[in-house]
Amino acid sequence: MKIDKFTATLIIIIIILVVCLFISTSSNTNDLDPYAKQKQKIDSLTVCIGALEEIQLKYDSTIAVYKDSLSLMDSQIDSTKNKIKKIQNDYGKKIKVISSANHDELGDFFTNRYK
Repeated sequence: MKIDKFTATLIIIIIILVVCLFISTSSNTNDLDPYAKQKQKIDSLTVCIGALEEIQLKYDSTIAVYKDSLSLMDSQIDSTKNKIKKIQNDYGKKIKVISSANHDELGDFFTNRYK
């Protein structure tokens, strides 16, 4: 059986088309795999981000508690500073009075102080 050139060329073209079709089909399934892998990576990252957001919320609430504590401590410090200034002013006035007092007034002061 003798095959002419046209038939041989037609058979070769059909074989090439079948091979191309097979390659394109297998590449399409390979194209779906990277998308599936990327989707899986995205899902895993979303889970990680969710966990990190929960941790961040815990830290935010802890920071809020610390801020409240610091505000309370600041007000206590300010109150203590005001008391110290008042005591300094009171004793400063007493020192001026004592500095200008004579011997008899000093004697009376200490006598009255330790009664």
